[in-house]
Amino acid sequence: MTQQPRPFMVPPTALAPELGAPGPPRRVETHGGAVWLVSRYEDVRTCLSSPAFSHATTWAVENGYPPPAGGLFTGTMLGAEPPEHTRLRKLVSGAFTARRIEALAPRIRQITGALLDDIAALGRADLVRDLAFPLPIRVICELLGVPSADWKSFQGWADTMFRPGGTPEELATARDASQQLWEYIRGLVDAKRRTPGEDLISGLVAAHEDEDRLSYDEVIANSRLLLHAGYDTTANFIGNAALALLTRPETARRLAGDPELLRGAVDELLRHDGPSQVNMRFANQDTEIAGVGIRRGEQIVLDLEAAHRDPEVFPDGDDIDPGRSPNPHLTFGHGIHYCIGSPLARLEGRIALGELFARFADLRLAVPVAEVRRRPASALHGVVALPVEFTPAPAGRA
Repeated sequence: MTQQPRPFMVPPTALAPELGAPGPPRRVETHGGAVWLVSRYEDVRTCLSSPAFSHATTWAVENGYPPPAGGLFTGTMLGAEPPEHTRLRKLVSGAFTARRIEALAPRIRQITGALLDDIAALGRADLVRDLAFPLPIRVICELLGVPSADWKSFQGWADTMFRPGGTPEELATARDASQQLWEYIRGLVDAKRRTPGEDLISGLVAAHEDEDRLSYDEVIANSRLLLHAGYDTTANFIGNAALALLTRPETARRLAGDPELLRGAVDELLRHDGPSQVNMRFANQDTEIAGVGIRRGEQIVLDLEAAHRDPEVFPDGDDIDPGRSPNPHLTFGHGIHYCIGSPLARLEGRIALGELFARFADLRLAVPVAEVRRRPASALHGVVALPVEFTPAPAGRA
C-alpha cells in the first residue's frame, strides 16, 4: 500500500483565532499539529531574514513534498536558499528590471481605463471581478508575452493552481492545472528562443551573468513563479485597498487629487490590509527566537497582521495614515526572499486606485461593510466580492 505523505504544514485557517495581536513567541496547538506563532515586528523581521529559517516552499522542495506544496517551486528563487538562490535571483533580476517595469505605466493606465470604461455606464460594479483581478492578469500576461487570446486560459490555470483547496480531488485538479500551465509556458519559451521579443520570457531566455545562464526548465519555472508574484497577490491587494478607501471617503478624495500622497499611501494600504497576513517558515537548525528555543523542522507562523499593528513600530496601527513615514512594513518580506515583483505591485496599485477614485467621485459600497465577504484565513488574504455603486457616466476619461 502506498504511504500517504504527511501533511506539509498547519494551514493558517487553523490559527485564525490566535492571529492579530503582537506578543512574545508562543507554542500553539492545533488539530493539524503544533506550531510556533511569532507576532512582534522585530521577531517577525528576524525570522524573515535569518538563515536559520527556511522559506516554507524551500522546505517543501528540499524535503520532497509533492505539488502544490513542493514541486510547484522547484528551480525557482522561492524554492532555493543560497548559494542557488543568489544565482537564480541575480539572473532573474537581470530581466525583471526597474526600467522594464516603469515602461509599463502607460499600458497599465490604458488597461485600467478600458476596465473602468466597461463599467462606467452601468452605475454599479464588483471591483474584485471587474478591476482587481483582470488588471494584474492582463499586465503580467503582456509582460511575459502571453497572447491576449490565451489570457482567459492562463488565468484559469493560475486560479486553480494557487487556490487548490484541501481535498485529494482538489489537490489533483491543482496539480493538473500546474502541469497544463507548465506545458503552455514551455511552448512560449520555445517560441521566444526561436524569435525573441521585448517580453520578460525573452529576457529570461537571454539573461546571463558572466558565463552563467538560466537552464531551460529554470526559465519555465521562474516564469510561472513571476505569474504568481505578479497576479494573485496584486489582485488581492487592490481589492483590499479599495475596500479600505471606500470606508474612508475623505481619505479617498485626498488621494485622488494628490499623486504624491497616493504614492506613499500605497505602502500604508499594504501595511494596513495587505494580501499576505501570515508567512510561513521552518527551522532548518536548532535555534531560538527572542530567547525561545526552536528545534529543527518545527513550523513557524509569522503573523504579519500583528506585526503591522505593533505599537513599538507603528503608532495607531489600526488607522490609515497616508503620510506615515517611515513605513517599514513587511508585506513584501524582508531579506533574501524580498518580493522581486514589489515595484510592479506598487505601480499597479497606484494607477488602479488613483484612476478609480478620480473617475467616480461618488463611488460607494452597494452593501453594508459587514456584508463584504473575505476569504478564510489563508496564505493570501482578500475580499471575495466588492459591490459598488456610482453615478453612471459615458465611457472615456472625464
